[in-house]
Parts: sequence; C-alpha cells; structure tokens
Amino acid sequence: MQEQLRAALEAIKGVKIPEFPQEIIELDNEINSKFANVHKIVAILEQNITLSGEVMRLVNSPMVKLKQPAENIREAVTGMGLEQLRNLVVAAAFKRIFNSGSLQRDILEHSVDVAFCMSYLTEYVHGVPRDQAYMMGLFHNAGSLMLAAKSPEVYEKLFSISMVHPVRLLIKERELMGADHCMVGVLVAKKWQLPMPIINGIMLHHSANLQKISNEQVRLMVAMLQLSNAIVAEISIGAYRGEEMKLVEQQAVAELMLDSGVVRELRANLITCNHKS
Repeated sequence: MQEQLRAALEAIKGVKIPEFPQEIIELDNEINSKFANVHKIVAILEQNITLSGEVMRLVNSPMVKLKQPAENIREAVTGMGLEQLRNLVVAAAFKRIFNSGSLQRDILEHSVDVAFCMSYLTEYVHGVPRDQAYMMGLFHNAGSLMLAAKSPEVYEKLFSISMVHPVRLLIKERELMGADHCMVGVLVAKKWQLPMPIINGIMLHHSANLQKISNEQVRLMVAMLQLSNAIVAEISIGAYRGEEMKLVEQQAVAELMLDSGVVRELRANLITCNHKS
C-alpha cells in the first residue's frame, strides 16, 4: 500500500491537497475537551458565514432528518450529536473548497448525488450511520478532483469512462496518470482526518469482488456506494449501462439484500428530491 500511496503522491505532484480547515481544527479541540461548550462550538461555526450557511443547508436537508428544522447554528448544534455535527461540518467544508473549474464542479455534483443516495440507503441497511454514509458518498471521488486539477483534459475523458466502466477505469487511470483516484483519495481522506471506515471505503470502492472486503461495515458502505454510483450514472448523467456497470450494481444489491422496490424508490427520489438547493 505504501508504494501505491507514493505513486499517488507522484501523480498529483504540483497540485496541493487543500489544508484541513482551521474551523474544524478548533471544533475538534472543543469537542475533545473535557467539558465541551455549546456556546464555543456555535461561535466557531458562526465565524465563517459561508461554511455555517452550508452546514445549515445540510442540517435541514433530507440527509439528516432532524425531528424539527433548525433555524440557526445553535439549534443545529443542540439537535444532533457532536460526532454527527463534526462530520457534517467536514462535508460542508469539502464542498466549499473543492468547487473550482467546470470538470471539478461536474465531479462534485456527481458526488453530491451519490451522497444523497448513500444517506437514503441507510434506511434499509443496518450498521452504517447516516452521516458517515453521506460523507463517504461526498468524498469517494476526492482523488478524481485532485487528478482533474492536475490534468483536466486527460481526466475529463477518464471521468466519462467511470460512468460506464467502473472497474476498467482504475487500469486506465494508472496507465495515463500514474495512479488511480482511489489511492489519491486516500491521501485526501487522511489529510482531512476522516474516520478509518471511510478511508478504507474510499480505497476499495471500485472492488470487483465485495466478498474480498473482510470488514462488514466497509463492505456494506462500498456496496451502498457502488449501487448509488450506478443509479446516479444512469439518471443524472444519462450514461449507457454497459455490462460492467450492470454487474457492479447486481453484486451491490445482492450484498445489501435489497428488493427491487427499494431500488426503484431510490431512483424516483433522486429524480424528484431537491437535495442540492
């Protein structure tokens, strides 16, 4: 793995992984203190208007499902657990920072759709927290964002391939870029201090055989992501469903033990739900 990570670093040489936001460092310090203070947590989040606005949008979105909508940051902080809040802040910061250039916006838009599907599937898959599912969906293509920044013209073609040939994609990325987006994504996930199950999920999310993933939570998250990615590719992108994508979707549905009605419902919700506004 270390050799693959070195190759990933070389592949993005000259493109800096964005720094872990200062607001989250301060938030972590307060959350991990002996007596976490709600007033201080609110003050940390309110110091960045753009970030706090995105946090509020996520908190009141279908991904979170609070009992009552939060009208301000204080209500958002008191309405959910600190770990869940922290994950949403990281997700909000990620969306704010990794959103420059048309190709990066396309990749991020795809990731937002996948994150929506991931959070939706937690209603039917036990053992995967909703906030972690959303975060993995959002971050799973972090490596693609970095490779797109390194070589936009080359990666635009590769990203199109990913919509139809999700397994073959990694081979093409290694041939043309020197590393695949999964390993580059691990670099981003580590720098952004994501939970270990998400880091492992990012590394393995293009696995052709789910049974080779020994950790149950990671295996479930990868299956959820593969199903979500297949649905988003079909609906949002209008991609042709080749045999490779069909097989990936079939193994994901089998692993998650979902009936066809759930998958149809998810497709319908992705089309009709306004989860990006």
